[in-house]
Amino acid sequence: MEVTLTNDQEILCFADIPTEEVNWLWYPYIPYGKITILQGDPGCGKTMVALSLAAMLSTGAALPFSPQANEPITILYQTSEDGIADTIKPRLERAQADCTRIKIIDESKMPLRFDDTRLEAAVRQENARLLILDPLSAYIGESVSMNQANEVRSAFRSLYSMAQRTGCAVLIVAHMNKMNGTSALYRTSGSIDVAGAVRSILTVTKYRKSPTQRVLVPVKSNLAPAGNGLLLEVTDHVEWLDQLEEADADQLLNGDQGPAAPTKQQQAEQGLLQLLQNGPVSHKEIILHFSRQGISKRTVELAKSNLPIKSIRIKDGWLWQLEEQP
Repeated sequence: MEVTLTNDQEILCFADIPTEEVNWLWYPYIPYGKITILQGDPGCGKTMVALSLAAMLSTGAALPFSPQANEPITILYQTSEDGIADTIKPRLERAQADCTRIKIIDESKMPLRFDDTRLEAAVRQENARLLILDPLSAYIGESVSMNQANEVRSAFRSLYSMAQRTGCAVLIVAHMNKMNGTSALYRTSGSIDVAGAVRSILTVTKYRKSPTQRVLVPVKSNLAPAGNGLLLEVTDHVEWLDQLEEADADQLLNGDQGPAAPTKQQQAEQGLLQLLQNGPVSHKEIILHFSRQGISKRTVELAKSNLPIKSIRIKDGWLWQLEEQP
């Protein structure tokens, strides 16, 4: 029996398909028009990392260790775990976000899921270039079993199609499973098809037994060579500290990484004691000195509060001086 294709079942020839380059929101970590997972254990700071990135993107600031600033973009940020007014917005404000560029779809009457048409409508209406869904388990859909490959693939297909049509980058925040000792790729929650359905996976994990230091490390990178691990510090805000060229996700998640490295605040405390040991120094000069080392004004002032340093008012500003010890 001869079978023929209908008009809507066309055969495409690869020779006729125009070649396109992958565009990047943040090379080589987050591509436009694709889905990226940002995962981590509870309390590791993955939401803080997502908000830090959103804040920088909203103002056009250069992303961590990127060579240049960008045009500000609009971000859609959907969350089901944290309060918008008492948690998310204060965190954005501390990260110095332009909150006029960060929007949220009202879910009070009906929760969102991957195949919700409101996502694409909002992306197009607001010209959003980044959609953040936090966490995965809340937005994949109540009826979807994350351990069933066919259900996972079907759920992701609609979200992936939306990302392709709009060119919007999608970042999904996800918890990791408890399979310690295994490959980092298998720590992604649910079926391995969750990891298979996305083009990039980034993991936030603790570093060197530090209570505040974390590493953002690529676990999967289908569209570019894997980027360096990025060292950061999470307190009431995020500070991006350094690149770790030899960072390995499996070792970071499962290995003994040795004693904790000094935090930025500890570095600031040590630096202040050295800087002021020969006498008072102007506040402006101190802040400039530490900014050249990648240490923020907020961190320097927190360090000062832990040390015997007093402020002295002068005509055109303030001096900092070590207090005399008895």
